[in-house]
Amino acid sequence: MSGVQKKEIFNLEKISRQFTGGISIEITKARIMLGDKILISGPSGCGKSTMLGMLSLALKPDRGKTFLCDQIDILQKWKNNKRDDLAILRASLFGFIPQTAGLIPFLNIQENISMPQRLVGKKDQDWFFYLVNRLEINQILSHKPHQVSVGQRQRVAVARALINHPLIVLADEPTASVHPSLADGILELLLETIEKTGAALIMTSHDTKRTLQYGLTEVPCELDQENQITRLSYEV
Repeated sequence: MSGVQKKEIFNLEKISRQFTGGISIEITKARIMLGDKILISGPSGCGKSTMLGMLSLALKPDRGKTFLCDQIDILQKWKNNKRDDLAILRASLFGFIPQTAGLIPFLNIQENISMPQRLVGKKDQDWFFYLVNRLEINQILSHKPHQVSVGQRQRVAVARALINHPLIVLADEPTASVHPSLADGILELLLETIEKTGAALIMTSHDTKRTLQYGLTEVPCELDQENQITRLSYEV
């Protein structure tokens, strides 16, 4: 890790979100440091994506005792409806790779990747071209999302998530839509970026065997079926 001291980036306790039918997703306790590489595992539908949504500051928790991100009180931001503050934090600290790419349909591929840079006033052309060449999407930069394959769209989402050198990378099934021959390249790029920047990586994946080969720490979800709660706990 270069240039970034190992420090706490998340401190959470009893952060939860409830759904219809009494189902609850809870991060019971989590203390995550810069440089941590975490794989959240669990069966499909258990709430892994919801956990990433809360960590990304995009989903508001229904309850919570402690939620600090980079020493900022996130629960207080939500309580005071400081959505603009949360948006600024997301743009400046986070890179997020959703399951379905989430590209803006009326922008071309180059514009989609560069959007986070424009939001925070950054520009790094060398890094941009490194990412698109490494992910083998340099030939489709002028295309719109609907003109490229599902796997290509997912690789574009990876480039967009990494373009600002984020301190926190959240990846929801980042290799689910790509050919197995490309999956290793995506994982290698994620880990390579983490090593360079000292960021924290938190990801979900059904391909745990492949993912764990890259040195991630597996944190399995605990399923309490009787009380309809999925819990997650992690501390260094």
